[in-house]
Amino acid sequence: MRTLLLGDIGNRLDIADTERSVSALQRSQQKTAENLQRRDRSIDRLEDELARQKLATQALTRFLVQKGLIDEAELEQFIEAVDAEDGVVDGKMVLDTANKPRLIFTSQEKMPQGSLRDASSQKSES
Repeated sequence: MRTLLLGDIGNRLDIADTERSVSALQRSQQKTAENLQRRDRSIDRLEDELARQKLATQALTRFLVQKGLIDEAELEQFIEAVDAEDGVVDGKMVLDTANKPRLIFTSQEKMPQGSLRDASSQKSES
């Protein structure tokens, strides 16, 4: 519209407006790309941490079973009991950290009989 009224000056004003719009879109796209890269790095760090935790858990579990400190069936029962604490037995634990502490420790009185309780009581007697 400006081009019709102002000729070349109007045309140049339209071009300047379009250039500003393109620059704003480019800045927005750059910020989005940076946010995605930051999120990807965060996901990579979390995946690495999870892999290390899985390795440590596997190693510790195998060590305890091989040393005879716990029976494999007893460990399975204990894992199922802990799994049920979040209300769903699904092989995962969902912790609601807003309303309760991140780690919940079962007291000695509530702990089922077996080598876990025996091992912990032997340590406290030593």
